[in-house]
Amino acid sequence: MLLLPLSGAPQSLVNSLKNHCRMSLVEKLYKRFPDGEQYIRINSDVKNDGVVVVQSLYPEQDSKLVELYLALEALEGLGLTNAELIVPYMAYSRQDKRFLVGEPISAKAVYLPLRLFNIKRVLTLDIHSPKIPEIIGLAIKNILPHSYMVEKAGIEVDFVLAPDKGALHRAQALAESLRKPFDYLEKYRDRVTGEIRVSTRELGVKNMRVAIVDDIVSTGGTLAKATQTLYSLEANKVYAIITHALISEKTLQTLSTSGLDVLITTNSITQPSALPTWIRVVDVGELLCHELKSATK
Repeated sequence: MLLLPLSGAPQSLVNSLKNHCRMSLVEKLYKRFPDGEQYIRINSDVKNDGVVVVQSLYPEQDSKLVELYLALEALEGLGLTNAELIVPYMAYSRQDKRFLVGEPISAKAVYLPLRLFNIKRVLTLDIHSPKIPEIIGLAIKNILPHSYMVEKAGIEVDFVLAPDKGALHRAQALAESLRKPFDYLEKYRDRVTGEIRVSTRELGVKNMRVAIVDDIVSTGGTLAKATQTLYSLEANKVYAIITHALISEKTLQTLSTSGLDVLITTNSITQPSALPTWIRVVDVGELLCHELKSATK
């Protein structure tokens, strides 16, 4: 089996996949023309080998998407018709319906072109909406990594919480694996201003170690408010188990003042080289490799 990592694939994840799956790298040429257009050429003989393409779609999501489509077309041009695709972070997956008149369904617009290619399998980590595979008409294996993350991080959890009802399936999956109770907060977002309000529910979390489970943290506003809410309810410790941490200076500033004890995330995207000690990055290469191998049995 061969591995074709594109520019969005974190190097730590590429190394992990190579080691755990024992894959060799596909040789390729990649460049940009002076006008900004991308060029890719596959230099390895791939026709008689299975190829796993890895591309995470952050940052510069638009550029990463074009690179992915160029690579898939290049593989088909070489006669490969069963490439496997790992997209650890699928950008544009937050909108699976039209909230306001005139809006696009972004996931549909962005991922429908995948159907043009004869892809054997698509793996992703914690896609924002489970409805997206149905919307685009493509079978996607969605892996929820939260129990794996908790195990690798070595933390003890008494209670699992979703920051809103939409993330409840994540909290439930983790809680069931840990055999712990779970619940969710009520979150309200103004679709025009983006302002977020979190209401206090009757949660019995006093003196408990609470894990907030979600797919994405970006600005950190929702997570900070959820953390503060839990401390107002006398939680002992608050952990955040977030699959994709899109960390910026604003994120760090917001969360560092929230009282959050630990943020555990994955290497689904390339993380900054210098992170504060309260952020831990879990390698998911072994988890993805296990899924690749189990599906071939």
